[in-house]
Amino acid sequence: MLKNGLNLLFVALIVVMIASCGKQEKELKTEEEYLTSAKSLYDSGLVKNDNELFNQSIKKYQEFVSKFPKSEKVLFAYNQIAGINFDNLKNYPEAINTYKIVVDKYPDKKEAKQSLFMIAFIYDETMKDKENAKIYYKKFIEKYPTDTDANDKMTESAKRMLEVLESGKSIEELILQNSDNKTSETKTDTKQDSKKEEKKTEVKKTQTIDDGNVDRAPEQKKK
Repeated sequence: MLKNGLNLLFVALIVVMIASCGKQEKELKTEEEYLTSAKSLYDSGLVKNDNELFNQSIKKYQEFVSKFPKSEKVLFAYNQIAGINFDNLKNYPEAINTYKIVVDKYPDKKEAKQSLFMIAFIYDETMKDKENAKIYYKKFIEKYPTDTDANDKMTESAKRMLEVLESGKSIEELILQNSDNKTSETKTDTKQDSKKEEKKTEVKKTQTIDDGNVDRAPEQKKK
């Protein structure tokens, strides 16, 4: 009897725990509750270095996006999903997939620019997929040909990285090459300026001689 009673008590405790978990899940009703839960799971993942917690955090952010698709914080959630995949799980294909969603769904947002750059960067620097990196750097430059913000150098960086990929040279070699080109251009400009000055001097000498002849002409007539 005692053994049966203990078994029943154990089963009852399990049922209470399951019901409690279910109740806790249902209590997540607001945007803030979902985001707080996702962040809490992520922070725990950092402390414990636990990939399962990172995956749970991603799942919670995904639930948030699904439940509140028109929220102003959807882009934040997508960035968190991509960031966790990239930084913590090293799941680079999934990070790229998330960034592509941002580019496709929110093309006019500043996050789309950052996401498109990150796609090219991950292909280039992390996955060493140079062909896809070239494709996405070109897409980026085509859509964002110039940096409109003085603090935003993504277009400049994309152009430089594409140049590195297409030339096969390192960034250091390109910097040195550009420096040599500028030095050569400076020397050429200096030579041209020097020639201009020489021509001006010759013109002045000619004018001086001509002026001297004009001045002496009356004296010659007096004689």
